[in-house]
Amino acid sequence: MFDLQRTFHLGMAVDDIEAAKVQLGADMNLSWTTTWLMDPLPFWTPEAGEHEIVLKACYSRPGPHHLELVESASPFYAPAAQPDSRHIGVWVDDLPVECERLLSSGWRVLASGASPENGFGTLSYLLPPSGGWLVELVSAELMPVIDAWLQAPDGD
Repeated sequence: MFDLQRTFHLGMAVDDIEAAKVQLGADMNLSWTTTWLMDPLPFWTPEAGEHEIVLKACYSRPGPHHLELVESASPFYAPAAQPDSRHIGVWVDDLPVECERLLSSGWRVLASGASPENGFGTLSYLLPPSGGWLVELVSAELMPVIDAWLQAPDGD
């Protein structure tokens, strides 16, 4: 079940992740994980179906809440899109069940790690009926991967 207390990041798309790390790091007194290059990253959108994208991402440290920066040539991550490229990331224990529950309440899936028919993958971006912001549901099965990333030696 969706629990706002399990929010672990506020994400934003940027045009240049390394420049954003420098600027936001200095302005907001943040340090960063190493930037991960995900190439390829399985992705699904209603417009393009299942496909792969290239994505760079990093998180601020320390936690428990993190700022996530994402850079990608994918139209989904365009800084001026979706509706404004910002989202919250929330851990969920059963992503397909939670996605279906929100869909039945009028939410729309804008992107996910796999198609709805294939269980949504390990993440899914949903827009509430009221619009205005996105919620990224992230499968709790990714917690060990994200925790290891956050605990790795200092990033750049």
